[in-house]
Amino acid sequence: MKVLMIFPYLSGKGGMETVLAKVLTASDKSFNFSLFLPGGCSDQEWFQAFADRVTLHSKTNSFTRFWDTLVFILKTQPNIVISMSKVQILAAWMARKIFRRKFKLVSWNHFSILETRFPSILKLFKLCDYHLAISSGIQHQLQGLGISPHRIFLVYNPIDPQEKLIPRTNGYTKEFVYIGRLQSKGQKNLTELISILGATTAYPWHLRVIGAGDDEATLKRQAKDAGIAERITWIGWQSQPWDILDEVDLLFLTSKFEGLPMILAEAMSYGVPCFSADSPTGPEDIIKDGANGTLYTPGNVTQAHEKLVGFFEKKTTYLSPEEVQMTITKMYTQQYLATLKQVLIDIQ
Repeated sequence: MKVLMIFPYLSGKGGMETVLAKVLTASDKSFNFSLFLPGGCSDQEWFQAFADRVTLHSKTNSFTRFWDTLVFILKTQPNIVISMSKVQILAAWMARKIFRRKFKLVSWNHFSILETRFPSILKLFKLCDYHLAISSGIQHQLQGLGISPHRIFLVYNPIDPQEKLIPRTNGYTKEFVYIGRLQSKGQKNLTELISILGATTAYPWHLRVIGAGDDEATLKRQAKDAGIAERITWIGWQSQPWDILDEVDLLFLTSKFEGLPMILAEAMSYGVPCFSADSPTGPEDIIKDGANGTLYTPGNVTQAHEKLVGFFEKKTTYLSPEEVQMTITKMYTQQYLATLKQVLIDIQ
């Protein structure tokens, strides 16, 4: 079975690359996975071990990527095309419709599908035969577009279980961590995290921020204004952030939207509980409130503060690191790949 995955462009340093790497290396006698990037990839190091399965072009706009995708599909003749872009969905559909090619067309969206400036373009999802949903939130959004539940498969994203478990602190001061892009009011919404922690200065905590972004200076200024600058260590981007963490009580995520926030699953693979905004898609699939983490209503700083106080006052106690690690077994790579392959067999 030839399975062609298409993504318009990749930076080479995101979670999407991690997912694709696991799928591409799962090729065997029954499944031939390949990836086409009509817009190329900035950092190509991540796929060097399986470069024969990745094809890069360097088209610079949506129109040229559209035609490039159509031609590539006609040339390679896959059995299944999995598209991660609405433009590429249309290109694949036209390749099949005009040139009478026979392949199944599958969408695989990695963000909340409602986060778009052009809602009318969402109709393109109906051109697909089937859909892979990485979260139950996206599954529900697809159903809201009028797509039959029987054509939607909930597959999540893969994560490797870790041998290393990160313990929690035994001391007075709690250790928190944020890992990701530094955006104040964009998707990652770190201004909200500063507001939450700024309202919780009566309790001892320290936050390590691992990541980089254009809003770093803004966030540092906001932390100073909130009176918590001395409690935050800005570490910068790290290729292996978990290697530098020896004790963590909570990982924070305040995103306005996600597809499936893999940083939450990543934290739990190390036994670390998470404190997250219950953004429209993703966190609810990973966090079991009060067991392996805490969910709060996005934008509700008062509620988040109250829940964090409950943690400090031991009204909320989480599972042990070993137990937290076991709460996401459905996402561990071996189970994920078995599920994905069975879905592809079923739709073919």
